Amino acid sequence: MSAPVVRGSKGPVQLGKLLGKGGEGAVYEVVGQPALVAKVYLKDIPAERAEKLRAMSQLLTPKLAALTAWPHDVLYGGGSKVTGFLMPKVRAHDVHEVYGPKSRQQIFPQADWRLLVRTALNTARAFAIVHEAGILVADVNHGGVMVSADATVRLIDCDSFQFTAGTKTFLCEVGVEDFTPPELQGKAFRGIVRTANHDNFGLAILIFRLLMLGRHPFAGKHLGRGDLSLGEAIAQRKYAYSRERAITQMAPPPASPPVLAAGQEIANLWEKAFSSGAMQSRGRPTAEQWVLALQKLEANFAKCSSHGGHYFARGVPCPWCAIQSGSGASPFPLPAGALPPVHAGGPFGLEAVWAQITSAPSPPAAQPVTAPGAVVASAEAQRYASHKAVLSGFGVLAALAVFVAGIAIGVFWFLSGLVAWAAWGIFRAMAPSIDKTQYRQRKTLAENELRSLTDRWMKEASSQLFEAKLNELRRQRDELIKLPTTRQAQYSRLVTNREAAAKKKFLDKFEISKANISGIGPAKKSMLESYGIETAADISRNAVLNVPGFGPALTSRLMDWRRKVEARFHFDPNAGVDPKDVADLDQRMVQQKRDLEVALRKGAAELHQIRNTILSRRQALEGPMRVAAHAAAQADADMRALQ
Repeated sequence: MSAPVVRGSKGPVQLGKLLGKGGEGAVYEVVGQPALVAKVYLKDIPAERAEKLRAMSQLLTPKLAALTAWPHDVLYGGGSKVTGFLMPKVRAHDVHEVYGPKSRQQIFPQADWRLLVRTALNTARAFAIVHEAGILVADVNHGGVMVSADATVRLIDCDSFQFTAGTKTFLCEVGVEDFTPPELQGKAFRGIVRTANHDNFGLAILIFRLLMLGRHPFAGKHLGRGDLSLGEAIAQRKYAYSRERAITQMAPPPASPPVLAAGQEIANLWEKAFSSGAMQSRGRPTAEQWVLALQKLEANFAKCSSHGGHYFARGVPCPWCAIQSGSGASPFPLPAGALPPVHAGGPFGLEAVWAQITSAPSPPAAQPVTAPGAVVASAEAQRYASHKAVLSGFGVLAALAVFVAGIAIGVFWFLSGLVAWAAWGIFRAMAPSIDKTQYRQRKTLAENELRSLTDRWMKEASSQLFEAKLNELRRQRDELIKLPTTRQAQYSRLVTNREAAAKKKFLDKFEISKANISGIGPAKKSMLESYGIETAADISRNAVLNVPGFGPALTSRLMDWRRKVEARFHFDPNAGVDPKDVADLDQRMVQQKRDLEVALRKGAAELHQIRNTILSRRQALEGPMRVAAHAAAQADADMRALQ
């Protein structure tokens, strides 16, 4: 098909190679202008669209040209009929391919979290420039943001932006559910004048997904009755990562990073953007506020000491190691060719290091802490017990005398016994009374205090802490010695599992986001991604059924799509192990060796520190334990005396 004849406002435009074709138009190279492309509509466009394009070409500024695919000129066919426009040529990937963990590994295999933060920062800058010009993106979605390998961002699909030229406002009448703010959910976009605050909701979604491994902030498990679709969760402002979980009744998907991975300030901005509180539809963080916060984050990265490819906000534990320990796979790669740094102590010698470890003296055996000396009942308890014993003795003698006398004078033995029993009771009642409740309470409190201190002794001052650390070091030593055997075993598994690994790699090339599956639109795909289901390889019946909103029907459609993709896979039995898998294995072994050596090198010092801590805690606890032991023994002696 020959290219249409077109002309621009400054003269004819010669179209070159056809670059792509969609339902609305075709995109061509422009001869003599390699930085531009021409979009030519396949059908006549409405007069409103033509007027909007002409107005846009008059609003172009250097800033807009640098950060957007803003129309540079309008193209005409015969007469004054608008047939297309010129725009910058964008060589980049849409932002979804950057924040999707698997797609990112395909296009930017060495990218770490720093690239995602820089992409978020540049996206916020682009929004800030557009808003500064009085223009709105309006239809915010991941397909409208393009990202290059250096995190340079350009906003595309500018012909859907909202702006005012003269007295006329050109509206945007489209939108996608998973980026639409709560106050616009379920509404038709026709005739709606959007605000910067609406854009700010979509921007916050983009930044969240970039920094949180593709998770959507409203995709989670509803803890109330029934599942919620993504649109319903947004409309009800049920932010899945909110600090107000008792209100939102939402929980994040499994294996999601904590929001504090991005630092407290970023987490606060997300809370403000998505909160169910007073900021429901006003006052969301602006693009400028995001720029400032992301600049601070970028200036304060922390680097993980255990994994050279893990970066995160300073002041929190490594969130990526936590995810790796659960799934077995890191969301970010080790730097290419990275080797462990040589320790300041020089080359590692296992025998010398182990000799230092075994020379660390263990803490002496702990002597049991008991009450000093024999403990007798208190004077008060002894006095009561003595008086009661004496009077009870007199009572027994008196009762016996009355009984014998009664029998002697011929009183019936039963009546005589009653009189004797009454006599004994009179003498016993004469004994001093005392409230035993306070003694019981003293005994209970003393025993509880002693038990509490004993528990602390076992946790803080027992030799078991030293022995546990020494056993851990033994395990690490054995693991280091066995590393060559471990590597060989894992390589053998790679050989055995060649077909399964090749099939997984094949299926991972088919992203659900790019598939046309009936009933599974952008919002459903966002929900799947948030639950770690990104490609055909991730699809299994159980995994999909655990995603909110996916019942048997939708699950079957996904399974059918996976089967169709899988049918195209063919395995070559003569193929060897993928060299990348071998390189990844060796890199893991190098990292593991480095981690074990670092742990063992620190072992002797840690054992000395544990020993000193144990002795210090014993010294601190011994006095209180003796006091508590004496109090418990005293309370026990008093109770025995009273009984």
